[in-house]
Amino acid sequence: MSPLVTRPRFASRWNTVNNVERRLGAAVPGVACVWGSVLFAVSQYMQADPMAGKLLGLTAVWLTVAATLVTDTWRVNNEDGTEPLFPYKGAAETRFWFESEAA
Repeated sequence: MSPLVTRPRFASRWNTVNNVERRLGAAVPGVACVWGSVLFAVSQYMQADPMAGKLLGLTAVWLTVAATLVTDTWRVNNEDGTEPLFPYKGAAETRFWFESEAA
């Protein structure tokens, strides 16, 4: 049950950092955590049912491509070295979709 719950937690956090807050540096270790959690889930599913592990393995392949793209996007857009690989307090502000712009 743990792999089933852990992966969405990492994925949700990474999605917010990468797509909502646009923190390219912090998204790199985030996608690495998502990738690691999927690999762990694949190994656990393979032990329970090899077919389930193979099907979930397709997600691992996709995340390998996504991790490569996220890392390379950070590398290309960080030539001046201003975007660190860790979360920091900055201009990005997260809010819910139903909150108004003025709030």
